[in-house]
Amino acid sequence: MRGRGPLRVIGHRGALALAPENTLAAFVAGERCGVDAIEFDVQRTADGVPIVIHDHTLDRTTNGHGAVSVHTFAEIRSLDAGSHFDRRFAGERVPSLDDLLAWAAPRSIGLMLELKQPSPGTGLPRDTELARATVELVRERGLLSRTIFISFDHPSLAKVLEFAPAADVGLLTEGPILIDPLAPARALPGARGLHVRWWWVSPELCAAAHAEGMHVHAWGFGRSGAPEVIRRLAAWGVDSVSADAPDELLALLNAESLRP
Repeated sequence: MRGRGPLRVIGHRGALALAPENTLAAFVAGERCGVDAIEFDVQRTADGVPIVIHDHTLDRTTNGHGAVSVHTFAEIRSLDAGSHFDRRFAGERVPSLDDLLAWAAPRSIGLMLELKQPSPGTGLPRDTELARATVELVRERGLLSRTIFISFDHPSLAKVLEFAPAADVGLLTEGPILIDPLAPARALPGARGLHVRWWWVSPELCAAAHAEGMHVHAWGFGRSGAPEVIRRLAAWGVDSVSADAPDELLALLNAESLRP
């Protein structure tokens, strides 16, 4: 991903504009669009099962209520994770991480796996076993080489590298512009990429990252991003971009001759 080849397209939470986010339906939708990789979120249930869900509560994306961490996988598995998006997705379930890995294994699609931890200000405890449990599953499925582990919780990424030193790790960050654009990455030896909200990406950041053999990923566009912004990021050397509607982003890139 580091400064070579066409701009890669990542389906955000699968393809959340096209199907209920972080469900197998969304991952299938992203694959059908032709994405290079799918991005998704992982946290664990009360009985320690890594599942694919973004929020720390069930309320927004399922017909359940309360914190993910206090429900067992069987309880969460029984919930409807599709009707909130559209009635035709009624009965869609929250997948386990292993469900997703089993789906991905026979395919060539890349995986961008975000480790979800509560923000410190919430006062909620971190899941100190999340990184280990996640790495073990990805390794068992033989998918370490196709997975980029990302997180705003950089200590979780340090744990990933402790358990799998060869793992591809990208540090999620909001920005802003720093005197040393690689300061976040230098705090974690072994990091291979910076995943930055798009409005903090700069040509200096891209040049510095590529000089160190790291990739730069731009996130936060919503559906697809404005054409002038995508053109500018591509000219600066951004390696990948995520979008809620990857079909729209791919159409834009093709129209701008930014994909082969």
